[in-house]
Amino acid sequence: MRQIQHFFIDQSLEANAIEISDKELLRQMKDVLRFRKGDACVLLDNRGHQAKAVLKEFHGKSASFRIESRHSLPPPPRAVRLFVALSKKPATLEWIFEKATELGVTELIPLDTERTQVHELRKTERLHAIVKEAAEQCERGYLPVIHPLLSFSEFLKEPPTGLLLAGDAWKYDKTLAEALPAKNQDVNLVIGPEGGLSNEELAALKKVGATVFLLGETVLRMETAVIAALSLVQYA
Repeated sequence: MRQIQHFFIDQSLEANAIEISDKELLRQMKDVLRFRKGDACVLLDNRGHQAKAVLKEFHGKSASFRIESRHSLPPPPRAVRLFVALSKKPATLEWIFEKATELGVTELIPLDTERTQVHELRKTERLHAIVKEAAEQCERGYLPVIHPLLSFSEFLKEPPTGLLLAGDAWKYDKTLAEALPAKNQDVNLVIGPEGGLSNEELAALKKVGATVFLLGETVLRMETAVIAALSLVQYA
């Protein structure tokens, strides 16, 4: 039996029939997944609605679907924001965004910090595509929001609401397990670049109420730190 595929679409799910013309989505359905007439899928609008849809037929540049049922989806119970420094290699940031999406992050905010070696967010369209595909694959009801690049000074001017946690292997206050919040409290996770956050940045974070945490007894790569920290946050 074919696994029911999930797809985000940028259109209303209110009608009983839907015509989809997104070129990339059609290519995926026709050429990759080999959809045939009568195959079912789940469509999501990223606004709290999902619908079970059945393919009626492919046309030249579109596909028509019959809506069989609809459901409302509750919003995430809390915000989990990942503030992550830009990595030297774009592939590393792509991998972080993908896995963070799978682990339930609601917002992805790239940071320009003192030790980042790259100072612009590259391949943004690809990042959005990776996050969308990851959300569909793990059957999320909402897409994470990808924010523009934020400088560290701008971040400090308006710290996010909720618990603020920053990772560091040396100048820490608690382990992450000790610093984890109560259930449903918003979490803001700050992960520095290769080389970590500077002493000045850590001190500035503490001034705005951050808890600097330790993940373990080994020094982790930034992408490993993201996955380890989000795994603990998800099940807190």
